[in-house]
Amino acid sequence: MKIIEFFYDNENYTLSIVLNIFGILLVVILFFLIRKILKWIKNKSTIGYDIKLAKLKYKILGAEYEYQIQANYQNIEIAHKIYIELITRKAAILFDEKEDVISQIYDSWYKLFDITRQELKSYTGESILNKSSDQITSLLTDILNKGLRPHLTKYQAEYRKWYQNEVDNHENNKKSPQEVQKQYPKYKELVNSLKEVNKSLIDYSNQLKNIWLSAR
Repeated sequence: MKIIEFFYDNENYTLSIVLNIFGILLVVILFFLIRKILKWIKNKSTIGYDIKLAKLKYKILGAEYEYQIQANYQNIEIAHKIYIELITRKAAILFDEKEDVISQIYDSWYKLFDITRQELKSYTGESILNKSSDQITSLLTDILNKGLRPHLTKYQAEYRKWYQNEVDNHENNKKSPQEVQKQYPKYKELVNSLKEVNKSLIDYSNQLKNIWLSAR
């Protein structure tokens, strides 16, 4: 079935174009049908796209929050990336007062902050419009703003300034970084707070892991 036919009149030097309405209508119907099928296939290929996981309960410094996160590919991918960052940094690993250096932990937390923000920016417009990323976005921003930020705001700047002055002090030349940091006037207070955040980050990493484990 031809949709468009061309006729050329040699005597009158005219070109005629005949459109087949039924053919055009059929093409339009096929176009929208194929588009709908492709969209259906895309949704089907996404793990748990229309199914929410069981509620994830997560404590941030004593306060409990609940999240229902869709196990689509993008959420799982981002959760896995942040999980790897946590377990390979001084974040979701217990603080060791004998071995760990506080300034290095702060450096690691700062990097975690930056990476998490970048991952949040990577969400597509489709994910934002269909709200499939809402809950994991809440989880990620809560750990930054309610978990890390309060400690960093209270302690980091003051501690870093003090620590740098002590490191530059020739009297501490023979001391290890761990020995120097224990001289901080608010050391016990800072470490107790740091350990509390540390525990929250460990719990946080476990929650992220549960996102893809629950989808299997």
